[in-house]
Amino acid sequence: MQNSLENNSQAVHLWDYDVILEKIGYGKTQWILLIISGLLTITSVAAQQSMSIIVIASQCEFKSTQAEKGLIMASCVAGLFFSTYIWGYISDYVGRRKVLLCGVFASNILQFVLMFVTNIWMFNLINLLVGISIGGVSAALYAYLSEFNTPKHRAVAINYSTMFVSVTAIYVPVTAWMVLSANWSISIGDFVFRPWRLIMLISLLPGLIGGLILLRFPESPKLLLSQNKINEAIQAVAWICQFNRGKPIQDLLNCDDFMLKSEVNSEENSMDNIPSCILSKIARATVPLFHKPHGFYFIISNLAVFGMFFSSNGMQFWFPEIVNRSSEAFNDSSTVCEILSEYDTKAENSTLACSDHISSKTYIDNIIVGVAFLIGFSIQGTLINPLGRKNVLLVALIIATFSGFCLHFFGNRTAVLVLFCLYILLPGLSISIMLGAIVDLVPTHLRGKAVSFCMSLGRLGIIAATNLMGLTLQPYCNITFAICTFVLFVCVILVYIIPIRRSA
Repeated sequence: MQNSLENNSQAVHLWDYDVILEKIGYGKTQWILLIISGLLTITSVAAQQSMSIIVIASQCEFKSTQAEKGLIMASCVAGLFFSTYIWGYISDYVGRRKVLLCGVFASNILQFVLMFVTNIWMFNLINLLVGISIGGVSAALYAYLSEFNTPKHRAVAINYSTMFVSVTAIYVPVTAWMVLSANWSISIGDFVFRPWRLIMLISLLPGLIGGLILLRFPESPKLLLSQNKINEAIQAVAWICQFNRGKPIQDLLNCDDFMLKSEVNSEENSMDNIPSCILSKIARATVPLFHKPHGFYFIISNLAVFGMFFSSNGMQFWFPEIVNRSSEAFNDSSTVCEILSEYDTKAENSTLACSDHISSKTYIDNIIVGVAFLIGFSIQGTLINPLGRKNVLLVALIIATFSGFCLHFFGNRTAVLVLFCLYILLPGLSISIMLGAIVDLVPTHLRGKAVSFCMSLGRLGIIAATNLMGLTLQPYCNITFAICTFVLFVCVILVYIIPIRRSA
């Protein structure tokens, strides 16, 4: 009897998850998951960026003021700010796949409802809920994607997934241009359905497609192992092998039975107690981020990321409005603020009906910014290793600060577009480098929380910038630009102080 038990125990092979994933090899699972990640990213980012077009196209229907436009642009981001960090903890408890599916389908339903809302405050409320839903996608996506890849491929997969943010910066103005170029309306009683409402449908479609494909995929085996769900993890690994190689996992491993090693789950991340304790758990787990020896530099890094989001994304959200206002009156002698001032004066004195027309230049300039982001990501990747991360950061932020300063004086059409591209692009690209630097600053078990906390604070920067510009751009244009530029200058000083390793 004892010999029989020994033989059975020897027949069961124990495998490390990463080793068995390496043995299965890179295949359809990883490629399709990368596409899903891209589709979910497009919907997540488009829900935010499309508001910069929608505020212009809907301004007559909503009778929105400049301050109210700032609130519309900030409402979705506010939802992300409040929810992403919490969603990250929930995904450790209920599963990454469940959070992703709930987040994307809930946001899809809410965006569809948003198409028919006629009250601006109800629009903002539902848009806030859209942001809260998208927070689940933002919190769980990269973890889910990385856990289906071997360590060798994880960084590359996340990098390509991140590049879909740049694709979205092109997708939003291109699709908006196609939709809003048609002049039509459908009346249903007192409700009038106009083309700008279709933009929200186009924004949700990639996520809907990605979510439907994701239904076929299993939960992350790595997460299942951390929850000690060994049998479910084995089934998930078997699914990956069958999908990639077209044969059972047992044939690949040349054994009838196998087991997977459990993943170590730190106590501070454990959520075995009732979910109502989640807020206290999050608070306790966050406090170590501010302890010595990394606490001081972690705080400075967060302030730098806040400033980068504030200046880059804040200006990017208002860029369509700025270009649209200045497109008709633009000449080669007046600065941006002078043209905006002339526009405001004419608007105040005009007795004509409200206009929600968007010029072709608005779409073209925003497409150029999106293409610049794609090119910038490619160039940045080639510069980091030879120049070092800190040097690349400092040069990018100094050039962006100088570009913001020059916007006060330049009037040439091409020069202004180039300055805006540099002003928006360079701090935006710097964010990804800063996140990598923050990962190096803190211990391994705190890195996930550090990045989530930093991204949440960055979104707070977007909320602050969009509302500030909504209140001050019209009467105090030069002061508004000066504030954003000064924030970037402070970022230069903060980055200079932070000890950043030359390369990752």
